[in-house]
Amino acid sequence: MIRRSFLTALAFFSLALACFFSSCASTPKKSAEEKELEELLSDDEEYVPEEGSAISIPIPEQTSRSYFSTISQSVMELVYAGSQSSLKQAALSLRKAGNEGYAENEKILLVTVTEMLTMAYPSQSANWELPSVDRSNSYIGALDSAKNSIYDSSTGNSDFLTLVLPSFVLFKNNSVSSYYEQSYRSLSEALSLKPDSVIANYLMALLLQKNSEISAALSYMQKAYSGSRDCVEIAEDLAQLYYDNKRYEESASVISSFVSSNPNNETFLALGAKTYYELSRLDEADSYVQRLLTVAGDNIEYTLLRAKILMKKGDYIKASSLLDVYSRTNRTSRDYLLLRSQLQLEWNKSPSNAADTIAEALALYPTDFEVLLRAAEIASSASTNVGGKTALQLAASVLEKQSDNTTALGISVSELVKASKWSEAYTLSSRLVSRTDISPEVLSQARHTHVDICIAQGRTEEAWNLASLLYGQNSKDETNQQTYIKTLIATGRYETASSLINSLLTSSSARMKSFLYYQRSRLDATEEAVLADLRSSLTSNPRNEDALYRLYELYYQKSDWRRAQYYLKQVVALNPNDARLLRLNAELDTLLGK
Repeated sequence: MIRRSFLTALAFFSLALACFFSSCASTPKKSAEEKELEELLSDDEEYVPEEGSAISIPIPEQTSRSYFSTISQSVMELVYAGSQSSLKQAALSLRKAGNEGYAENEKILLVTVTEMLTMAYPSQSANWELPSVDRSNSYIGALDSAKNSIYDSSTGNSDFLTLVLPSFVLFKNNSVSSYYEQSYRSLSEALSLKPDSVIANYLMALLLQKNSEISAALSYMQKAYSGSRDCVEIAEDLAQLYYDNKRYEESASVISSFVSSNPNNETFLALGAKTYYELSRLDEADSYVQRLLTVAGDNIEYTLLRAKILMKKGDYIKASSLLDVYSRTNRTSRDYLLLRSQLQLEWNKSPSNAADTIAEALALYPTDFEVLLRAAEIASSASTNVGGKTALQLAASVLEKQSDNTTALGISVSELVKASKWSEAYTLSSRLVSRTDISPEVLSQARHTHVDICIAQGRTEEAWNLASLLYGQNSKDETNQQTYIKTLIATGRYETASSLINSLLTSSSARMKSFLYYQRSRLDATEEAVLADLRSSLTSNPRNEDALYRLYELYYQKSDWRRAQYYLKQVVALNPNDARLLRLNAELDTLLGK
């Protein structure tokens, strides 16, 4: 049998050669080899090749054809594009009156396209009649699996659609860990075939987004949106990704372009309220959330969102009422406890109540960074512990996980300055002022604090360089003037400091005059002049802690305990939880025999 198969193949090969040479001769003749071949073919004896020999039989190359290769390429390109409009066009091209005359692959493609449309773009309707099909094929089967939250890896990845369709599970399933690698590889291959495909870019963006790769997801979503600017679903996801990437202006732009034609779209209204809140465009944020409450007033979370916006607007009375309403449903919500503690601190002026509330939040959400930071802020402003921890300890808990957290660094520096731990404060402050990714306001405040730290540490040259820079940028700014004057005095530039103070006294605000008189008291040559300037400082601002504390020191040095305590008690009243001040006051009680 082997012999006959071999000889048959050899015969065909020889025949092909004969046909080729026949074109060169009018009367072909059988060669000796052909005669020998005929004899071999007529012999029934099995042919066995010699041991160690190999026979290579060439097999003609076959061109693989797609299952949909008989369908118009223009229709297939519409399917590959995968936008809501292109899928509708493809379906329109495929549909046939009365559901008759379909080829099997046309039926399967029409059903596939229709289900792609309704799964990816739920706002779109597909009200046309579909032919009946066997749903066990790779295309529809992958979509059926996706509907059941299953990533179908059995499609074979034979063409663009079998690469893409299993990832439709992303529209049903938020957990991607079990199929992330497969989906990423398949979608990457699909995008290599069709880089501009809306559906492939959309699916890749969703995959990355659900895997918390929001920066990478954004570029794919932008690509999907550029190919389908009328698609509500892609616009919603793009606006969300802009928001998640803190690109609030771009998020607002997408939202505003859609919300007029989709006035009751809950996603756009909720995201719009949050986006405008981040942009500090609070009237617009409030407008969005009020519209949202008319659309979905039964969602109590939107009541909390409005309370948050009103808090930022400073409308504490309305915010308080909304928080009371919310508390009837949920008193343990993280966001509720954050807002309630903020209200108690800023409006009720009750640091102790704020500390108690945020302690509740800390017990419920001990690892939540926002809760930890709010607890640290309250502990710092109230000079108290929260949940048994100091502000410094709470901020350190955040820095352990987020070493560059700006708020935690700022709180830590502030607490170290209060404790006069200048070396540690300098280390953290240096990290903070070297940052280039923080807001100008935060950076400016950090720089002024850093100058104070440098002065306290005797790093006068560094203090002078930074203070000069700030003053040079805006010499009219009062904070820059204050830092500059303090540095002039710290570096021994007394005449320049005195001249600048005197020039500013005539036209400054009351608070600035209080600062200027206090700083001039540091330059005065006589005790009488010092006391006169300190009293003038308190006349301009009776709550000037520096002037009050300096008077306490002067009278303490003169052993005038009663007057010393008079001024110290005013400082204590401004910092009722400062342990150091309380200790000094207790010492005076003892000296006064109380």
